Amino acid sequence: MLICFRFGPSGWRVGKFASKFWVIAVASLLPPSFAVAAGLGKISVLSALGQPLRAEIEIVSLQRGEGDSLAARLASGETFRQASVELNPTLLSVKFAVERRKSGQYVMTLSSTQPINEPFIDMLVELNWSNGRLVREYTFLLDPPEYAGPPKAEP
Repeated sequence: MLICFRFGPSGWRVGKFASKFWVIAVASLLPPSFAVAAGLGKISVLSALGQPLRAEIEIVSLQRGEGDSLAARLASGETFRQASVELNPTLLSVKFAVERRKSGQYVMTLSSTQPINEPFIDMLVELNWSNGRLVREYTFLLDPPEYAGPPKAEP
């Protein structure tokens, strides 16, 4: 059900349905403070099965000043239960950090000291900042090292 506000002859009313056009029109009139801030983009897995995990997740749509307050972590066990996602114990050893690249782009890095021997990983990550919180599910497959192809020659 879509709830919207509409203005009629008797003033503002709350409606139970509105077309997508009106929702978009109203949303575009909202001040920037109502805009969705930080977001999480694609994940890049840099390690293979049987190796310590190394992965990066893009952090997108940051508003000015939000980068300094970013914190990343594995979502809580309760969040996993609410989302009906099984918490793989392997994930408990993964460290999460937020880094700023020289280009100014922020990324969430995931790393572990122990090898990850689960080929299929389903996880919920949480990003917190001074004005909000975001939880997103990621699923990825760790390929065996031989699938990575031949090593690249050094120039």
